[in-house]
Amino acid sequence: MKTNIYNKVKGLVKASPFYLLPLFTACSPESFDGADPNGIPSVNGVDFNITVDQETNQMIATYTPQAGTYPVWILNGNSYSTLQEVGYQNPEAGTYTIDLKLGNRNGFSQGVVSKTFTFNDTKVDYSADFRKITGKEWRIANKEVAHMGCGPAGTDGAGWWSAQPDDKKDFGVYDDRITFTADTRKGGTYTYSAGEDGKTYVNTGTTKWGSEAADFDATIGDQTSTWSFEVYDWEDADGNITKQTYIQLADNTAFPYISSDAQYENPKFRIESLTAKKMVLVYDAPDRSIAWRFILINGENESENDKPKDVMDWDYASSANLWKAVDEGTVASEMGYYFADDSWSPISYAEATHKGDAYELTLPEGLGGSQWQGQYHIDTKLTASASKTYNFYLVMESDQDLPGVTFKLTDAGDSNFFIEERNDVEGGTPFILKREGLTLKEGADASAIRLFFDFGGSPAGAHIKISNIYFEEAVSMNYDDADNLWKGVDEGSVKSKFGYWFADDSWTQIPNDECKHIGDTYEIKLPEGIGSSQWQGQFHIDTELTASAAKQYNFKMVVEADNDCPGVTIKLTDAGDTNFFCEGRHDIKADEPFTFTLKNATLKEGADASAIRLFFDFGGSPAGTNVKISKIIFKEAK
Repeated sequence: MKTNIYNKVKGLVKASPFYLLPLFTACSPESFDGADPNGIPSVNGVDFNITVDQETNQMIATYTPQAGTYPVWILNGNSYSTLQEVGYQNPEAGTYTIDLKLGNRNGFSQGVVSKTFTFNDTKVDYSADFRKITGKEWRIANKEVAHMGCGPAGTDGAGWWSAQPDDKKDFGVYDDRITFTADTRKGGTYTYSAGEDGKTYVNTGTTKWGSEAADFDATIGDQTSTWSFEVYDWEDADGNITKQTYIQLADNTAFPYISSDAQYENPKFRIESLTAKKMVLVYDAPDRSIAWRFILINGENESENDKPKDVMDWDYASSANLWKAVDEGTVASEMGYYFADDSWSPISYAEATHKGDAYELTLPEGLGGSQWQGQYHIDTKLTASASKTYNFYLVMESDQDLPGVTFKLTDAGDSNFFIEERNDVEGGTPFILKREGLTLKEGADASAIRLFFDFGGSPAGAHIKISNIYFEEAVSMNYDDADNLWKGVDEGSVKSKFGYWFADDSWTQIPNDECKHIGDTYEIKLPEGIGSSQWQGQFHIDTELTASAAKQYNFKMVVEADNDCPGVTIKLTDAGDTNFFCEGRHDIKADEPFTFTLKNATLKEGADASAIRLFFDFGGSPAGTNVKISKIIFKEAK
C-alpha cells in the first residue's frame, strides 16, 4: 500500500518512492572557511513532539531547533526531511519508527532521538461498499427463502431453520426499514423505523421489553444511531479464525429482528454478501450458541422469472430467430380459439390481431373461471428436431392481473411438449418467459410448432399483448472451445491493445486508470469526473483478429459492474468503427452478470474486416464503478 510523507509548508510529498528534500542553509553565513569537528551539534537533552490520528493513520512530528541548527528526520530508516514539522501516513496497521538528528554547517549529530508510533487499524477503502449500502431504504426480503434463519455458530445461520416467503407476516418485521449514511471514513448515521405498526419483532427470552413464552412484538419505537464497517476475527464452525467485515451498530440499537438482549446491547453483523440490491448479514451470539441469518433488500421484490441469474440480450431481429419468419409471413401460420363460459358452452370472441412482432387480443365477456375455458393458440409450419435443443423467449403484457395463465410450446398434436406450465401475469408489468435448453418431451420430431395459451379464470375484457417471440436452435458457445478465436487474444498469440477516451460534462478529456487484463478477464475502473452523456466514457479492445463478409459469426461475453450502469454502448466492429456486427445500448445492473450474445451476425457494410474492435462507452455511469468483462467468445457460425 502507498505511504505518504508530507509537510504543511510544501504540501504532500509522496514517500513511495521516497524523496530527499533539500537542506535549509538560511542559518549559515555567506562565507564558510570549512567544517569544524568541534561544532557538530549534539542531541543531548533534545526532545520532539508526536501526535497520532488513529482515524486517518496519520502521524505529525514537530521540533523547534536552536539557532544555527536544523532537524534531520529519518522515517523507518530511509525517509528524510529537514522541516520543523513532518508528517507520515500509512493505511497499514503497525508500529513505525521516527528518528531525529540535528544538522548545522559543520555536519550532523552522531546520536539520534528515536520514538515509535503505532497505527492501530488498517484503513480499508470502503468507498465501493458505501455506494452499495447508502442512500437506500433496506428491509427484510420477505419473498425470499431463508430471508431469516438460524443455525450453528460459525455458519451461514440457516442450518436449523429457514423462513419461507412471508413466514413471519403476523409479526412486526416486514414493514421495518433501516438506512445508512456515510459521514466518516467507515460509517455514519443509522436509522431504524418500526414501520406503520410501530412494532419490533423480538425473540422469546429477550427481557428488555418484557418477557414472553413465545416470540412477540415489542414497542421500541424509531431510532437514530450510528454505524460503521469494522474488521473482526470470526471463528467458523470448524474453529478456523479469519478476518471478516462486519456492520457494527452502536450499543443499544434496534434492528428489524432482535434475537436476544445481547444482540441489542452490541449489534454487530458479519457481512456474508453485499451488493447494490441485497445484503446477507449473520449475527453470532457471543456465547456461540446460535447464529442468526438476515437477508435485506432495497426496492421491490424481484421474481426469479424476470430476473434470471444471467441476463441474456435476446436479439429478436437475429437471423437465428426462427419465429421471425412466422411474423414476416415466410413461414405459414394461423390462429385458433376456444372460449367457454362456466358451463363449458362456447362463447363468441373477437379475433386476435397480428402486426409485426406483436399479437393482441381482448378476452371475451362471459369467460369461464376454470382452466381450458380461455384457449388461444398460434399454429405454425415451423419444425423441430428431437435430436436438437432449443431456446425460447416471449413477453406478455396485460392491463389486468391474469392468474394461472397456461403456456405451452408444443407440436401440433398438443402432446409432444417443449414447455407446459402455468404462470401469474401481473397487470401493467411485462412478464418474460425465457427457457433455454429445451427438448421435445416425447423424443420425436415435430412437423409443426404450436404456441398455446389458456386464459381461463382471467377477467373478461382484459387486453393482452404477446410480443418479441424468439425461437432458436441452441448454439454451443463455450470459452474453451477450440474454435474460439478470441482465446488467441487472451493468450497473446493474436496481438491487441487498449484505447481510452474519457471526458467530463464539458467534453474535456480526463485521466483514467489502465485496464488490467489477466487470463480471460478485463477489469477497468471508471474515473472520477466521468461525464453523464454517451461517448464520454469510451474504452475499446483493438485486436488483429479478422472477419470475412461472406461468413456469419457468433459472439458472447459477460459484463459485470458494482454499480448500475445505464445505457452502456456495446459495439463489435472493424477498426474503422463503421462496419459493425452490432451496435446498441444496454443497461447493466449492479452485481448482476450481463451475458451478451450475438448469433449468426454479419458485417453491416458487406466488406471484410482486417481488424476487430470490441468497443464500450460508459458515459453516464457512476464514477468509481469497477467493470469486469470476461469469457469473450468470437467464432464462425457453423
